[in-house]
Amino acid sequence: MIRITINQAAFDAIASTLPLGSVAYEQEPDANGERQIWLAAAVVARLTALRGPGESYSDVILRLAKVSLASGLGG
Repeated sequence: MIRITINQAAFDAIASTLPLGSVAYEQEPDANGERQIWLAAAVVARLTALRGPGESYSDVILRLAKVSLASGLGG
């Protein structure tokens, strides 16, 4: 598992779609209001591959969530 930091909006966008036990995360945001989550290395590798120049993991997650909702694939 690899720990990444995402903003609260990204966490909210994916929290309800994650299967129970598929991801570990800190219960409370850190001092910057961000969430620490642990993901499988393959998931982090995929997020990294999807990042554009200057994009954070949060940006990628929010972009994917928007596409998912627009296409009717949202949870």
